[in-house]
Amino acid sequence: MLTTTSVRSRGTLVVGIVVAVLASPLRVEADSGFITSTDCADGACDVTAHTPARGPVASDVPTGEGSGDANGESGPACAIPDVEFAQSGLEGPHQMPPGLAECEAISSGTGAEVFDPAVLAEQARAVMRLPAPDIGTAPALGKPRFVNLPSWMWVDAAEWGPVSATASVSAGSVTVLATPDRVVWDTGDGHEVVCAGPGTVFSEAVYREEGSPDCGHTYTTLPEAGAGATVDVRAVWEWGVSWSSSDGRGGDLDDLSTSSTVAVPVSEIHHVITHVR
Repeated sequence: MLTTTSVRSRGTLVVGIVVAVLASPLRVEADSGFITSTDCADGACDVTAHTPARGPVASDVPTGEGSGDANGESGPACAIPDVEFAQSGLEGPHQMPPGLAECEAISSGTGAEVFDPAVLAEQARAVMRLPAPDIGTAPALGKPRFVNLPSWMWVDAAEWGPVSATASVSAGSVTVLATPDRVVWDTGDGHEVVCAGPGTVFSEAVYREEGSPDCGHTYTTLPEAGAGATVDVRAVWEWGVSWSSSDGRGGDLDDLSTSSTVAVPVSEIHHVITHVR
């Protein structure tokens, strides 16, 4: 069963998003070693995959390097066929990337199933759908920013919170946690600004002549096309990813990132002296 939970805070508001793997169309080959059961209610279906207590079954799916024995022969393994999943807020179902559903399911000799939490962690990471940065600026989007005057940049702070996804089989479960790390801004004029947080939303109450206290940029040149032309501002939101399993293991996974791009005009202010005393 795959579930994804997004924790967002705005005051005391907590929003949970549950992701259920669609049970249909899910086909399990007879030699895969997995049995599925489905429970559907209120428009969502939970699928639980498990293996019966029996000896290991050879898999038709190739395992990665290091899965073979000392003689170079592949060890026993099982594989969950590619499945589809759906997530609240996204059109679905979506296809699981091929190969990420492979898992080790080797009998321990006592009827207990041994599972590979690192592979399940990759599976949970694959179904995570992280929010793209909702860009805010001052001057407002569509309004020109002026050369040598500071501009402010931020992303929606309500989205700045951890997102978790859990993959489960009968032998155990793995939870993957993605945590916001930083936002890297390409300001469109050859500069890059790295902000450790979401940035400060501009208002008269927080106005500072020197600009944003934590995430801003000052343009010093006009675009190549001249005053009033636009440049593309791109925000890349980087997330650190870690995992933990029900048997106490854990570690880090490759980072994830999402991005958004907006076009903003850049102009300049001209002072004209009409009279000198």
